[in-house]
This record gives sequence, structure tokens and C-alpha cells, in this order.
Amino acid sequence: MNTKRIKIITTIDRANITYDIISIFRRHNVYIQWMEVYTSVLYIKFPIDDNIQWTLIKDEILSVENVDTIDEIDLIAVEERELEMTTVLDTVFYGIVILDRFNKIKYINKYAAENIFYVAANLVKNKVITDFISEKAFKKVGTEKVSAEENIEIEIGNKPYLINTHPITNEKDISFGKLITMQDIDKIDKVLNRRRYDNPITFNDIVGNSKEMKEVIEYAMLFAPSDSPILITGESGTGKELFARGIHNHSRRANKTFVAINCAAIPDQLLESELFGYEGGAFTDSKKGGKSGIFEIANGGTVFLDEIGEMAPHLQTKLLRVLQEGKIRKIGSHVEIPIDVRIISATNQNIEELVKEKKFRLDLLYRINIFKLNIPALRERKDDITVLTDHFIAIYKEKYNKSIEFVDSLAIEKLHNYSWPGNVRELQNVIERAVALSKNSINGKEVLLNYALEDSVTEHYEHSTNLKDKLGVVEKEIIISALKRNKSIRQAAKDLDVTHTLLINRIKKYELKEWIEQE
Repeated sequence: MNTKRIKIITTIDRANITYDIISIFRRHNVYIQWMEVYTSVLYIKFPIDDNIQWTLIKDEILSVENVDTIDEIDLIAVEERELEMTTVLDTVFYGIVILDRFNKIKYINKYAAENIFYVAANLVKNKVITDFISEKAFKKVGTEKVSAEENIEIEIGNKPYLINTHPITNEKDISFGKLITMQDIDKIDKVLNRRRYDNPITFNDIVGNSKEMKEVIEYAMLFAPSDSPILITGESGTGKELFARGIHNHSRRANKTFVAINCAAIPDQLLESELFGYEGGAFTDSKKGGKSGIFEIANGGTVFLDEIGEMAPHLQTKLLRVLQEGKIRKIGSHVEIPIDVRIISATNQNIEELVKEKKFRLDLLYRINIFKLNIPALRERKDDITVLTDHFIAIYKEKYNKSIEFVDSLAIEKLHNYSWPGNVRELQNVIERAVALSKNSINGKEVLLNYALEDSVTEHYEHSTNLKDKLGVVEKEIIISALKRNKSIRQAAKDLDVTHTLLINRIKKYELKEWIEQE
């Protein structure tokens, strides 16, 4: 017996038109398997083998008053919707189960059946969910008291899954069943780790052949296997985050999450919620279900706190508690959550001086400074300039589709004589510009074009004997250089990888008023 599906369109939605059409099927003793009725549209599904009989039925339907057309179709609307839904649900990589009010399985997607319950989907329908999940585990997720936003961890077949339950209710809030989603926790961890740490830097990726860099890398490799906190110091642009990532990837936490956050780039209130998370309703505009903080997300892994010297005093106190007790407390919560993270901190400031000025807690410094790694400035390891130049040329040759055959002696001389206040990051910018502007070689003219490699910084630097003054001169020159090569203070701040507010304050400090007036 063949099954036929038709779509009937009417000119108006008059009373009794559906009855008139059904009556034709009754007279011919043809059973209607499914019927959907909408304004001016009817879908009918029925079994029929006799083509002559179907021609008679069709002619009679067309003779019904206000019937306009009849089309034979492949699927009626409900079947099309169901096919679309099952196709979507069968392509997702987590389990979906729909239960009726008696906890019998009405629907199960392919992933849940084959990858979680290890049975064919057609053998699961109408069976009780507790045939596949233990009574004890299902009680944790099957209760009506469970919030739709709440995720609960249970074991199915000795594997951990994150379960979410959504009650299926009508407009009167009467429950007709549940929608349950099941996510493999191990796979979530892998995806989260891959997204947050999609560039697995190793010490082999840190470019440098100088004695100074080899020594730092040796120390970093020595510190890496330990779980103790590390403080990385060094000027801006020396590669502190590269070392932090290398240390993480050389530790026992390598297959766990690495999360980096710049303490200077985020306002204090926002930084607190980013680090520690918050409970739902903890403050205005907070997410209904709350939010996990970076320490919670990175549990088992590494948190890299860049520019820790900029951290507000009250956050320093909370961080000290994390290091002392291995626990965090979300904003708006009274519950302490145990966490296991390794903390790597970094600063380009003299943190001991910040302690003397009461801007940084001495007890926190003791905690983050179990191991200390100082990354030398590029001017202190000029032997690395050539190898770094070759490294960046190789990268930007490919990016700009250039064929660079050689670098002339004038360019090399200029690169080696410059003091590099912006360190490796500044060198990288110079080489990118040079490659972008070059034809077959990089010469002195192209290195200097739009980027003045002058020695004014070195001259001032050598005449001053006070370390703070020296650093101030270098910082001022870096800021002036960034302001010259960018159209606005905001762009300069982005170029220097600092906040707009921080750069404005430095401009005021060094009395560079003409730049504020131009803003």
C-alpha cells in the first residue's frame, strides 16, 4: 500500500469545508492517517494503491466549493518539521533525551543512544530512563525542583557527564515531561582548553641564541615542573607571556587550561568578577545564573596575571587568600570553592618600589615570588637581534607574499645601534613595516622609513645615574614614538598594549600636553 500526501489550498476559510473534504474520503472508504488544518491550507496523509480511485477522489475534492488547488507533496508540514528537528538534534555532539511525565523516553538523539547508552535509537523509545541511568543519579537531575539553568554532574557507565534538565510545560505551567541534555565532561575540558589555549607555546618557540636568553630559558625549564608561583619581570615587549605559556606547557598541567589576563587593561570592579565570578543577582545587570570566574575555569591549570603591579589593593587581599588557602568566594556568595591553580605573575614595574610606596602588599609579593624570572631587555642581548630579524622576516615574507633575498649592512647596523625601548615587540613592528615596504631586500632606507631608529633615548639613558629617571626617560620616548606613528591616543594605547586611561595619565605625567589637545 502506497502512502500519498497532499496539500489542499482553498480560496477562503469557510465553515464546513474540512468536513466536506473528509466526507469524500469516507465515501471511498480511504483511511486518513494524518491531517493538519490551517487557514486556507489542509495537509492530508493517506494510504492508497488504486490510481483510478485517487483520480476520482481528486476530482471530487476540486469540485468542493472554494477549493482552489491540490498538490502532491513529499512531506506534510508536521513531518517536515520533525525531520528538520531530528536532523539538527542528530548532528550535535551531546546527548538529548525527551521524557514524558512518567519518565519514559519519547525521543533520543543519535549521539545519546549510540555514544552514551550504546544502543540503537529505535530500541530505546518508550523505555524508562532509569533503564540507562541509575535511580540514584536520576534523582539528582529528575526532580522538578532542579533549575533549568543548573548543571549537575553524574556518572553514566563510569564516565562523568554534565546534565541539564528543562521541564516541558504548557501556558498553565502544567508539566508534560522533561528535556535532558548530557555533555561529556572530558570533551568539554578539551574544547575549553583548546579555545583558551590554542597556541601551545614551548621553550623551542622562544627565539634567542644569546648567553642571557639561554640562561633565562634554563631557569624557566627548571621552575616549570614545580607548582610554586612564579614572578616574571621585564620591560614591556620582552616576551613575558611567551615564557608563562612555555612554563605551563612544560609542567604537569600542560593538558589543562591556561588563562591569561591583563590586570591593567580591565577596570577594578570588572576584574574582580572576571577573576572570582559572581552569583546570580549579585549586582545590577548580572547574569541570572551567575558566572564562573577565571580561577574556577582554570581549575587544574594555570592563571597568568599580567601587569600584577596594577592590581587594586582589595583584589591583592583576595588573591593572597587564594594563594594561602586554595579557595575562592564568588561575589555575592558565602560559599568557598576549593581550586587548584598555578599562578604565574608578571610586571614591567619595580615591584619592590611599589611595596615601599604602599601600592603593593609585601606579604603578597612573598607569595607570588617563590621563583623569579627576569627577561632581559633587547638592548642587553643584542646578539639576538639578527636571529630575531631573520625570524620575523620569515613570518612576514609569507604574510605579505614577498621574496626577501638579503638584508643590507646599513639596515643591520641601524638595528644593532638602536636602544629598543619597546624591545622585541618594537623590533617585530619595525621588521613588519620593512617587509611590507620592501621589494627584494631590506635596506637601511626601508628600515628607517616611517620609523625613526634614533639614539636619543640612549643618550639620555647614559647621562642619567638614577634608575627611576632612566626608566622614565625610556618610557617617555616610547610614548612619544607611539604617539607619532598613530593617529590618536587611543590607537597609540592599543599599539603599546596599555589602557587608554593609563596612557593619558602618562602623557600628563610627562607634560606632553600638545598630544592631549590634539585628541
